[in-house]
Amino acid sequence: MVDDNRDLTGSWKGIFSYPRTVPSNQFDAELREHLGLLDGDTFEHGDTPRTKGQPMYAIIRGDRLGSSVNFTKSYDDVTRPRAPVYYSGHVTEDGNEITGIWDIPGVWSGTFIMVRASQIPQAEQIERAEPIELV
Repeated sequence: MVDDNRDLTGSWKGIFSYPRTVPSNQFDAELREHLGLLDGDTFEHGDTPRTKGQPMYAIIRGDRLGSSVNFTKSYDDVTRPRAPVYYSGHVTEDGNEITGIWDIPGVWSGTFIMVRASQIPQAEQIERAEPIELV
């Protein structure tokens, strides 16, 4: 049972970082929380030589107790078998940011950060959506 009111339901923007010199990758997540249980889905573009630029979808299953968040991300493309990715982190007191580590046991691990999409500064959203006028 959840011991506070930090419901993680909603849209999130995130970045996960790799070890060594591999560039970070961005992802979008949609989370649903009910009584401390989490489920949801993610979208990202592939970033390995084999998946570069390809759309990749995954499902999330996990839980939250207080500020501790744990979930497993499983990619849903059966033609590209992948090990599940285990995420472990903490949510801020206001419930708008999650930071932690991800791990594919025996392969590699790195860090991640997720921010509620509604918390991205309005000016940044407008700047991205603004049409460019060609002269």
